[in-house]
Amino acid sequence: MNFLAGLVSPFLNFFKKLIHLAEMRKYKAALRRNPQDQYLRAKYAKFCLNSYFQDSSSKIHMVEAVNQFENIEHSEVLDLEVFYLMGKFYQGNDNAKAMDVYKKGIQRYNDFVSKSIEFRHEHVETAFAIALNLLALESNHADPELEKFFKNLRRTYLKHFLDHKLDFNPEILGNAAGIHPTIN
Repeated sequence: MNFLAGLVSPFLNFFKKLIHLAEMRKYKAALRRNPQDQYLRAKYAKFCLNSYFQDSSSKIHMVEAVNQFENIEHSEVLDLEVFYLMGKFYQGNDNAKAMDVYKKGIQRYNDFVSKSIEFRHEHVETAFAIALNLLALESNHADPELEKFFKNLRRTYLKHFLDHKLDFNPEILGNAAGIHPTIN
């Protein structure tokens, strides 16, 4: 049984690398056909970053990811996962660069939130993860964009939570035993 498992594992690893190589070629061909497609660049950068985090021995993925990130960071594309992954790559190795990437991600989120209120709910989890990583890197000072993010978060999600998730009944609030919310 162990002999069979020893044969299957390298075989599966070979096929995973083959599929990965085919997908990488697919992205490169698509980028040659559509060099101005910033959304495609963002998807390719995420693919490279995720590949790097799965197999950190592949330096070509990081070179590709950095190149794609440099192209999309100044565009109007919003894919916060790219900012999160790129910041995670730099974090620990170059904390100043990681902070810069995280700040740009939070700024991008704030800019899009100011344009569309409906947008707030779509990427809040990723933006919150970026904000927490940025807070961990900053020492005794909060970036103005970070403060703006938390104000938006407080204004929308805490208010939404209190308005829709919990309904405080007046009889319960007057209860001497304590405050017990009733859930809708």
